[in-house]
Amino acid sequence: MGRRGNRRRHDEFGLYELPVYRPAKRRKKKFTFRTAVRLCAILLFFCVLIYIIIYATKYRMRERGLTLYDNEDYEGALPLLQEALHPPLLLAESMDNDVRLYIADCYVNMGKYVDACDVYDVILASNPHEPEKISYLQNVARGLQLYEDGDYRSALPILLAAYEDGYGDLLLYVGSCYGQTGDLENMQLYYNIYLQNHDMNGFMYAQYAAIALDQDDLDSAYQYIEDGKALQDQSGVRELLYDEIVYYEKQKDFNSAYEKAKAFTEAYPEDTDGKAEYDLLYTRQSISK
Repeated sequence: MGRRGNRRRHDEFGLYELPVYRPAKRRKKKFTFRTAVRLCAILLFFCVLIYIIIYATKYRMRERGLTLYDNEDYEGALPLLQEALHPPLLLAESMDNDVRLYIADCYVNMGKYVDACDVYDVILASNPHEPEKISYLQNVARGLQLYEDGDYRSALPILLAAYEDGYGDLLLYVGSCYGQTGDLENMQLYYNIYLQNHDMNGFMYAQYAAIALDQDDLDSAYQYIEDGKALQDQSGVRELLYDEIVYYEKQKDFNSAYEKAKAFTEAYPEDTDGKAEYDLLYTRQSISK
């Protein structure tokens, strides 16, 4: 009897010899320089593809934001422009700085001058091509913030220089600074320049009302306030409403002044002057009742 190792294998009928299946051993491919180049090329292709997709998304958000910006919808444009900055990309710093300039201008038009200055700081830190221009725009934003803070004497030279450099939108601010510092002649001079091409607006009525209140010309102040509130232009509505509080206060009508101050603080809770008037009139209104 032969050894078991030599016995032949047949099918179930004993007719055919079944071959022994021995799978061929696969030869391991060697990692060659050509393979490395191919892998690098594939990786580079996907990196470029991802870069293009991200850049296109950033560009699309920028264009959507600029459409709203051109329509003066600054609050709508701002989040889209901010989204266009993310994520940061190599070789896209120039586009990002361009977007930041529009963001800063949105902040200026929204009256958020400190935020605008912070954005200009970011641009300056990235070594832009025109640092003098960026610094100039930042200085104008600081001038507007000084005006907003009531520091009219410090704001005047900054805003006046910018107006003389061609920033015509600052004309009324220059006139207002003169008025707030007691130079009514120069205030009227700059307001007259404005009136050569425009009608009276709410901002100007508010300024005239404030001056009349300072001079205790209450009848004129009341007329300026009413005329300003009747306009469709609401550029000075905040100032007019504040003037209205002062008017009733000077009239010793503390109940009406309190009601006006209450409505003012509800509309402009961040206004510290309005809050101070409200706190003062709350006591006087309670006593008068």
